[in-house]
This record gives sequence, C-alpha cells and structure tokens, in this order.
Amino acid sequence: MKAVLLMAIILVCGGCLQTGYLMQAAYGQDEIGHRARPIDKVLADKSVPPSTRTLLSIIPDVKAWGEKRGLEPTDSYRHFVDLRRDACVWVVSASHPLRFELETWWFPIVGSVPYLGWFNKRDAERSAADLAARGLDVDVRGASAYSTLGWFDDPVLSTMIKPHGGVRAELVNVVLHESVHATHYVASQSSFNESLADFVADTLTLEYLDERQGLDRWERFAFEEAQARGEERAKRFHDTYKELERVYASKRSDSEKLALKRRITEGLRQELGFSRPINNATLAQSRTYHGGTPVFKELLTCMRGSWSRFWTAVRRIDADSFREPQQIEIDAVVRRVLPAACRAKKRR
Repeated sequence: MKAVLLMAIILVCGGCLQTGYLMQAAYGQDEIGHRARPIDKVLADKSVPPSTRTLLSIIPDVKAWGEKRGLEPTDSYRHFVDLRRDACVWVVSASHPLRFELETWWFPIVGSVPYLGWFNKRDAERSAADLAARGLDVDVRGASAYSTLGWFDDPVLSTMIKPHGGVRAELVNVVLHESVHATHYVASQSSFNESLADFVADTLTLEYLDERQGLDRWERFAFEEAQARGEERAKRFHDTYKELERVYASKRSDSEKLALKRRITEGLRQELGFSRPINNATLAQSRTYHGGTPVFKELLTCMRGSWSRFWTAVRRIDADSFREPQQIEIDAVVRRVLPAACRAKKRR
C-alpha cells in the first residue's frame, strides 16, 4: 500500500525532473525491498561472513537501547540488504558560484530539500551535468544510508558496514542517526534535521559503547579518532565558508572573486587530502550537517542529561519555529525551547 501511495504522489506531481526523480526513487526503494532478507535468516546463513553476522546481531539491542532514550520505535533495521556497491545513493547538491545559495527542490511530505539522492550513479552524474551546465557549483558524494522517515521499513545496508577499525561503533552511529529522522523531522529544514541527528547519534553512540558493548580501547579509539577528524574537517570547512563569504561581499570583480575562490578551495582540498573538488555546494552542505552541535549540547545540559526532557523540548520545534525554508542559523530556534532559567543564565 505504501508503494501504491508513493506512485500516486508521483502521478500528481508536475514537472519532468520531479516526476522522473520520484520514479527512480520508487524503483530504487522497491529494489531494496525486494532484496531484503530478515536479519535472523542472515544470522543463520553460514555463507555470510562471520564478521557481518556479528555486526548484524547487535542491531536489535541498538534499537531497543535507543528507544529507551526517546527514539521512535519503528520496524526498520529488521532486514539486511547486500547492495554489492560502495554507496546506497549518490547525493547531488548545487549552489550559486559566488553566493552560498543552495539549489532546492520541493517534494511531498519532506518539503524543500537542498540535495537529490539518486540510486544510480549514472543518473546522479547526469543530474550533476545538467546543473553544472546552468553555471552552478555542483557536488556529488556517495552516501551509505538514508531514512524514509518511517514510511518504509528501512533495512540495514551493506554500505553501512565499512571494513576498518571502529566499524561496530560506526554501524551503531548510523542506525541511531537515521532513527532520529524517524523520531522528529521538520519539513524544509535540513540544517535543523541533520544537526539534530548528528548530535543525538554521536552522543548516544559513545554512551552505548560504554554501557553495552565493552569495546576494547582500540576500537573505541578508532571511532573517536574518526569523529575528531570529521570535526576538524567540519571546522576547516566552516572557516573557509566564512572566508569566502567575505570574498563574495567584497568589491572585487567577479573574475577576481572566482580566481581567489579557486586558490582557497584547492588549497583546502590539498590540505585535507579531500578526494573530490571543494566548491560552494560542498561547503554549504557541510554547514547543513555540522552547524547545530553546540546548541543541542546546551539544550541537553539544561535538561540535566535527561533524554526524555530533551525530546519534549525538541518536539516543540516545528515548521512555524523558522522564519524561512532551509534556514541555516538554528541556534535561536533551539534556544527558544530552553527552560527559562537556562535562557536567563545565557543572557548573563
């Protein structure tokens, strides 16, 4: 019935791009559903690598543990899909080359979004080429997971299991992150949604590892090292974003701005060893995911570490809490749901 509803939505949506995009999303989702196997059957299948079975065995406990800390109970992550590819979707985003003005698309249920997720890499590359032909900065990246916000029973994907140190911690983190989207989601507010999911998942992952897994210190160290590298990269992206904002606001000519931008972004790419070009779309998307951690940490602290009180406050934030779609600055929005005592302390 959900597939029928999705197809009905596609048929009433006007526009060639939107209809074609939703059609590929429907086919991609259907393919994943068709290939999904119940995790209990995968665990009993001796042809599946023992390392994969060990990782899948902890999923029910991760879900139950998260639900006790306010995450919405869903039927997701009861199945496993071996995609036999490096990414489950390829995410395309685009921005004006001399402004941090992301291209957005509107769809039913989720509202406006600053990216498109394609199940086929060639489709993503064609979409990127069309956007680049319009003179936009374009970024294409692979993603290991996604959330259907509870509309479908999302499976564990093989792309969520990476062969490196800290893999168990990273799988826990991805499951918790995507579960946050099914718990609270505000349409047309990607910065809020992704920052919330990042903060909650990162915080709960370390709590879970300490309480339930008893991981050896090297596995936890590998996860924390990866988190630290991600935070440092996000900081450098933020610093570059601010530096380029000043360049774009200056009285330099457009050609001078573009030349300076190329020098700055290429220097950053080499400094970080980044595998793909860095441009306005790359930097703006980084802000979408990493902008709200301090204010959400402030909220949890004000709630004295109580996840129940944290979620009660977060659920007061809805579409009317924001002054515009895809609002980047979310600190003021979150601080409005702080307890009065915390707000007064902040003013002092």
